[in-house]
Amino acid sequence: MDRNEVLELERTALEVRKDVVRMIGLSRAHSLGSSLSVVDILVALYFSILSTRPWDPKWPDRDRFVLSKPNACPALYAILARKGFFDRDELWSYRRLGAMLQGTLDPRRTAGVEAPGGGPGLGLGIANGIALGAAMGQSQARVFCLMGDGELNEGTIWESVATASFHRLKNLFAVVDFNGTRMGSPIEGYGSPEALGARFEAFGWKVSHADGHCFKSLVSAFSGMIDNPAGPAVLMAKTQWGRGVASAESGDASALTPPNRERVENALLELEQAGKSLEEGSNDDS
Repeated sequence: MDRNEVLELERTALEVRKDVVRMIGLSRAHSLGSSLSVVDILVALYFSILSTRPWDPKWPDRDRFVLSKPNACPALYAILARKGFFDRDELWSYRRLGAMLQGTLDPRRTAGVEAPGGGPGLGLGIANGIALGAAMGQSQARVFCLMGDGELNEGTIWESVATASFHRLKNLFAVVDFNGTRMGSPIEGYGSPEALGARFEAFGWKVSHADGHCFKSLVSAFSGMIDNPAGPAVLMAKTQWGRGVASAESGDASALTPPNRERVENALLELEQAGKSLEEGSNDDS
């Protein structure tokens, strides 16, 4: 990737983060941390990797994305709106009664959403079924599933890992958002991304690693995963909970509660300043 491509992705990620902060501030229903940690992964996927048609969301050969950590759905909604799957104004009614965008993902009511939300550990099994169906139908569609590291203690995950390996699902690509927290609390007993990657390797998966906030690292890793696949593959993406907003990054207890107006305004000011710094840095490079 050249510098201009990276810069454009960084600009997009900043705007997505602002939308996530606004959505959560208006709905007062979610903490920021989980959504903010996955923004860069989603931007890399939707703006560099996935083959989709927002004007034709049911295109048979589209790539499918399954979000297995449903508490990050605000980030996915903000991405889908920016891609043009639906009007961005829908974001501001998030979780309101009768609104299109709810706290639980629903593919029947939201264009671009491929699978319903549910409890931790269910997404990979759904992705398995979609990938197997695509392979049986000789479709060129690829299936990507984003999981949180906190849900890897669910037995259903490892049953799905084994199933994907058994069927040699070379059109299945998983991503683990390794932010080291579960609902804001440190995860104990998981070890490093390398240790978790070794568990996937034991099941026959191809394992890659990336900095989950570096677009060059992410896009390079994704490209390496999808080139000449022999079976399922997983990317261990090291991320930071609450990335982009200092109070969330620090693990402050208030970051676990819906932000009030003051915190929303402070977060937006922080992101605006990050945008100015980004543009100043791009001007210096030129």
